[in-house]
Amino acid sequence: MGDKGFFGLVRWEIEECLNLPVLAFLIASAIIAVLATNTSNLSPDRNYINLYYGSDTVFIILTLVASAFFSRSFAGSMERGEVKLMLSYPIRRGQLFLSKFTAMFLVVFVTYGLAYSLHLYIDALSLFEPMFYLSLFAFLLQLLLACAVSVALSLVTKSEVMSILAAVLFLLGIDSLSGSGNYLSAQGRFRFLFQYFGELTHGSLSLGDNFVVTSEDIVITVLVPIIIFISLLILSFAYFTRVMEVD
Repeated sequence: MGDKGFFGLVRWEIEECLNLPVLAFLIASAIIAVLATNTSNLSPDRNYINLYYGSDTVFIILTLVASAFFSRSFAGSMERGEVKLMLSYPIRRGQLFLSKFTAMFLVVFVTYGLAYSLHLYIDALSLFEPMFYLSLFAFLLQLLLACAVSVALSLVTKSEVMSILAAVLFLLGIDSLSGSGNYLSAQGRFRFLFQYFGELTHGSLSLGDNFVVTSEDIVITVLVPIIIFISLLILSFAYFTRVMEVD
């Protein structure tokens, strides 16, 4: 199949997994995640700091939703026999894997990105506020990590419920054990990025006592989730296309 077949699979995946109740839940979760923030800065010239406070709520809900949606797309479709049915047609396994991943990733990220843009109105931020786009990048890193872990666990467990529980416990467990001062946690990565680029774009900025971030810290902060994402995605792709038996 050519590109037309691939995009047809992406469209089918979106239509199959995102019917009205599910899509409504996704949109509602994104809006709730954004509105359930702790606004602590009321200074008009520093409202961008509000993007940082309460972001842990967004990370938690995003992790929960991403784990649920990717597990539903992969493990859930295997439980329901949809993967076996699709592979009975002249569709390559690799094409099916990438179409499912692409569909879920785009829908979740676009939905949360659009909901997060409410901050531009709520905090009276400029459309060109660099910290807003930095925040979206931090959410992108967490989504990459969450979806890669969820897909890998889905292929191993082949159970939607088990995959969701395992992914949520693993991701939130890592965040809890690492704390907000470590780049292994979602909030920790955001703190490193916000501190470093906040000082570059807005001058003095303090998110904690004696909290100094170097360029080396930023490189590690960005590379760690990306390397984990690429490694897990390659392993999952290889397992799905060459090893996994579809019942």
